[in-house]
Amino acid sequence: MEKRNTKKRAFTLAELAVVLAVIAIATTMVVSFTALVGNRRAVAQAKLDALNDIKVAEALIENHIEYNGNTGISFDKGDLTVGTNAITLEKVTGIQITPDGNSENTLYYCTVTYSVAGENETYTFCVLKGGNS
Repeated sequence: MEKRNTKKRAFTLAELAVVLAVIAIATTMVVSFTALVGNRRAVAQAKLDALNDIKVAEALIENHIEYNGNTGISFDKGDLTVGTNAITLEKVTGIQITPDGNSENTLYYCTVTYSVAGENETYTFCVLKGGNS
């Protein structure tokens, strides 16, 4: 007579619990990582949008100051008016223009304050009236 193995091999409850715990930990790590990467991407995109706004404002202000000085430039709650041109800057919270000197070739310091991810940052550029910037 042949002996048959009547015992069947099965997973124990402890083994199943360990496997489920490992899967839960791995899932938590993946979800946390994707949330972190997604947040960094959103912040980088917001900063890029702010810098695009600043570059447009910088070009308008430089062109206007070169020929007209700092008269005719105003900024109010995201709306920049430069001469007859008006644009809306969503991320920019303030623009300050400070002349250095009072001669024909005056250097203007322009400081732009912008907000990204709840933090205020500044960008400064200079424009020379009557000369190249």
